[in-house]
Amino acid sequence: MVPWDYSHPLVASFFLERSDEMDKALLNFANYVGEFDLNNPKVLNKINHTYRVIELAKEIANKLNLCKEDTEILLKIALLHDIGRFYQIQVNNSFSDFKFDHSDYGIKYLFEKGHIREYNNRQNIDEIIKTSIYYHNKHSDDIPSLDDYTKMFVYLIRDIDKIDIYYMASLISPFVFQKDKLLPNYLDDFMNQKLVRRLPQETKSDNFLVLCGFIYDFNYLESYELLKEKGYLDRLFDNVEVDENSIDFFNELKNIVYSRLDNKVRKRVRC
Repeated sequence: MVPWDYSHPLVASFFLERSDEMDKALLNFANYVGEFDLNNPKVLNKINHTYRVIELAKEIANKLNLCKEDTEILLKIALLHDIGRFYQIQVNNSFSDFKFDHSDYGIKYLFEKGHIREYNNRQNIDEIIKTSIYYHNKHSDDIPSLDDYTKMFVYLIRDIDKIDIYYMASLISPFVFQKDKLLPNYLDDFMNQKLVRRLPQETKSDNFLVLCGFIYDFNYLESYELLKEKGYLDRLFDNVEVDENSIDFFNELKNIVYSRLDNKVRKRVRC
C-alpha cells in the first residue's frame, strides 16, 4: 500500500464523514511520509499503524458518543501522534525512544518548524494536539495534572495506540519468554500493577512483560471493550514460545491480564 492510496479500506472509512480540513490533513500527511523510503518495512509499518489508529479512534469516538468537533480533534491527534517516527527511522532505523524520542521530534516538526497549519487551522486546539502527541508515549507517572478536556484526549490516544501495538505485537515471529531473563524492576512494576518503566537494555522477555503491563494503563471502559472485541490479546498469547521452566509464571501472567481485561478496571473518569 502506498500512503496516498485512498481506496485502502482504512483510509476510505476515514473519509466517510470528512471535512475539507481533514481531507487536507490526510493528503499532507500522505505527501510527507511519501518523502521517506517506502521500501523500508519500518516506514510502511508506521504508515499502516497510523491509519489503523485513525480507525480505532473513530470506533472509540462512537462508543463514547463524542460530538463531531471532539471526534475530529481525536482523529487529528490519531493522524499526527506518530509523525515523528518517520524521521526517527531515517536517522537511526530504530523505534527506540532512548536514542531518539519520536514524540519530542513530532512536536518540534509540527510546532517549532511550523507545519501544524498543514493539519490544523484552529489555533485554539493547538495545545490539545501538542499535549496529546507529547504524552502519548511517556510513562504514565510522568504526565502532569491536566484540565479535564485535554486529559480526555491525552488518555484516549494512549489507549488507542496501545490497542494497535497489541495488534502489531501479535504478528511478530513468536516471542520466546523466560522468567529468569526478566529485569527485576520490570517484574516489580508489573506485579505492583504498574505500567513498566522501560530501560535501554531490556530482553525480549522484558519486552513481552511490557506488553502485558499495558493492561494496567487503559483509562476507559470502552477501550477495554474494544481491545476485547478485536481479540488481539488472544493472538498475542498464542504467539509466545514459553521456556519449560517459565510455564507456571506465564500462565499467571496470562490470568492477571485477562482478569484485568474482563473486570474492565479503569483509572480515569469517563468523559
